[in-house]
Amino acid sequence: PNFKMVMLTTVTPAFVNIAALTSRRQCFPNNHCRRSLCARMASSNNGSVDGNENHNDRFNEMEHRNWESGYEAYDQGFGPLTQQTIPTLLKNAGFPSPNVSCEEEEARRTIHLLDVATGPGFVLSSAIDAVQSTSTEDEQTLFHLTGLDITQNFLALASHRINDQLSQQSSNSKHIKVDFVEGSAESIPFPENTFDSIVCNFGILHFFNPGLFLRESYRVLRPGGSVSFSAWAPPVRTEGFRIALESIAEGGNPNVEGLPEGPNFFDYGDSENSMTVLQEIGFEDIEAVELSAMKWNNVQDGKMLYDILLNGTSRTREILLGQTTDETAAIQSLMDKKFDAVTSGGKRPLSMPALVTSGRKPFL
Repeated sequence: PNFKMVMLTTVTPAFVNIAALTSRRQCFPNNHCRRSLCARMASSNNGSVDGNENHNDRFNEMEHRNWESGYEAYDQGFGPLTQQTIPTLLKNAGFPSPNVSCEEEEARRTIHLLDVATGPGFVLSSAIDAVQSTSTEDEQTLFHLTGLDITQNFLALASHRINDQLSQQSSNSKHIKVDFVEGSAESIPFPENTFDSIVCNFGILHFFNPGLFLRESYRVLRPGGSVSFSAWAPPVRTEGFRIALESIAEGGNPNVEGLPEGPNFFDYGDSENSMTVLQEIGFEDIEAVELSAMKWNNVQDGKMLYDILLNGTSRTREILLGQTTDETAAIQSLMDKKFDAVTSGGKRPLSMPALVTSGRKPFL
């Protein structure tokens, strides 16, 4: 196979998208309730979601509704954690020095980056820093950065962040153009062969059809361009999600009615699965890098973890909102106890490893 798996035990913090919990395959053994919760938080259609327009609409409506209200909570709660993947995301997507042919490099002066599910704009902010710190032989090179998201409040937040950043940087800012587009990752609103690099930081977890996003990425990438995306490792290793899953299973109702069907939340944290999907689409030089040293440093206790998951996620929020008053109290109490047990009373941060998978579109 034309791919490889790499393990990284250290990461450099830098800067975006995540919501809930799910898993069919990563269930906790010998516990029917936990298996039931895993199934509810994943998909009840065994992962076959293609062509199911009704489920697609309900799932996308849920995502849009929860992100329009939860954008600030996500920014503050998950931001310090999800930023830690960005240096690897950009590097593996070939930014700011994409893999282009010699003829194409001589013929043009613009490098195009697309940030899918841009959220608060952390990836774009980090991309600007990367451009500013990179010396280019041709000072006329223009970097055109585009943020794509379905959520107007996220786009407004990202635009404000980027405008503030560019206003404070004068040296190379004139060589950077940034714009924002409201649109779907499953139908990227750009023509073929547009971008040199595409990145998606935890956004793939929130698409009804993640494979369609990757096929769309292949379409709009220029030959030689690369896509890079991040996803959480399974809950047996992501301690924040494991605490929540166990607490809901033990103290609450795993079978909340009305939760839209969707893909397995942890599918793309599986290196074999994520690399195989890219290979089937036609990508080359496929690589999966696990960032095993990621820590959720800003979460101080179980109550804070509960509040972040309630207010700054989508699927997990729906599960938590579906509990009774007594069930909610039981879940909160269990999360407090489990957080203290896992972190030795808050003496260490939660471990939250993630996987960054990348691939390159072949040259013609």
